[in-house]
Amino acid sequence: MFRFLLWLKDRRNQAWFSPAVAALGAIVLALAARLVSPWLDAAFLPRVDRESVDGLLTIIATSMLSVATFSLGIMVSATASASSNATPRATELVMSDQGTRRAIGSFIAAFIYAIVAKIAMDLGYYGPGGLFVLFVATLGVLSYLVVSLVLWVRTLSTLGRLPDTLRKIEHAAWDALSTQARDPWMGARAGTRPRPDGRVVLSDKTGYLTHVDLDALQHLAQTIGVEFHLQVRPGAFVAPTSELLRITGAQGTPDALSDEELSELRAAFVTGRDRSYDQDPRFGLIVLGEVGQRALSSAVNDPGTAIQVLSILARLLIEAETQRSRPSPERKTRHDRLTVVALDEAAFIADSFDPIARDGAANLEVALRIQKLLHAVATDGLVSIRHAAREQARRALERSMKAAQIDDERLHLQQVHRELFVR
Repeated sequence: MFRFLLWLKDRRNQAWFSPAVAALGAIVLALAARLVSPWLDAAFLPRVDRESVDGLLTIIATSMLSVATFSLGIMVSATASASSNATPRATELVMSDQGTRRAIGSFIAAFIYAIVAKIAMDLGYYGPGGLFVLFVATLGVLSYLVVSLVLWVRTLSTLGRLPDTLRKIEHAAWDALSTQARDPWMGARAGTRPRPDGRVVLSDKTGYLTHVDLDALQHLAQTIGVEFHLQVRPGAFVAPTSELLRITGAQGTPDALSDEELSELRAAFVTGRDRSYDQDPRFGLIVLGEVGQRALSSAVNDPGTAIQVLSILARLLIEAETQRSRPSPERKTRHDRLTVVALDEAAFIADSFDPIARDGAANLEVALRIQKLLHAVATDGLVSIRHAAREQARRALERSMKAAQIDDERLHLQQVHRELFVR
């Protein structure tokens, strides 16, 4: 069940799953008109000509096929634009855009509704009452299509553009980062790595760890009467020699677990070819850093976007500390038989700021913004990353001092760094 829910939540599946559900709903709506008609007295209903309904269905069928094809082409162009202007890691966010899925699902569903209704009507499926119900349903479909088209035009004004892509990446990064801030131990107890005792359980797959089913692990630990000490978190790359967890407890000896229990245990660790935004707060920050890097490349040469990305990164890391400082019901221990190793939050800085600082070392505006934003993070950001922010500022200064071409820029950078970090 856990993997099925993950499959449903996968953004790559949402691009086609929503239209598929809408298409099934359209078929049900088209065929349900006959089921409703026995409850209606045809003598008291307005007379509806078959030609009128057929004309409306023909309009919907012919126009929606073209609109759906055109919309799919726009979605493909938007994903290509996001890949070239931002980063390929952002394409799944563009594909899962709610407005796009709603519009394409509506157009495909309306086309299928019209085709099914026309075929059923030609076969004499509807009586007088059913024809009236079909006419009302068709008017409802047309009204919904008008609303969908207006919303689709609004979506088209931003879809695939860099600001919209940045906003999607920021939201995905914030969802994982705020969850980490509110619940650093994922509902388990604090653990250590490496743990010196316990039975070692290795991975049986190779790939990125995307999700961990802690509820299943908690249930299994209670059933067996042991404790599980997770040694990896989502985002880690695991191989057959990678340690997933250690088992301790009176019955936690190597011979105490059956093959079925070991298989159930390993099944709680979901791996994939690529990293996922969901339980991996570092990945969203890495993707934002990639966007800033691309903006500083010689082919793009857009330092303004790099500065915008730096501002987003600083805001996320500062707001995460605000989240952590608030009382949160999610912070309580829900899995008392599990321990989870700490996330290396200091790596947030290296993941996000370091690539931009390296590629933007020769740009004075970017270098100055890095110093100021890192000072803000070192002052108000997550407590666990403040020292890393100061170190990153020092490293960024060294890079910029070597890359600067005139002495005035070097002196200016030194002065700004001294005012911010040297007290």
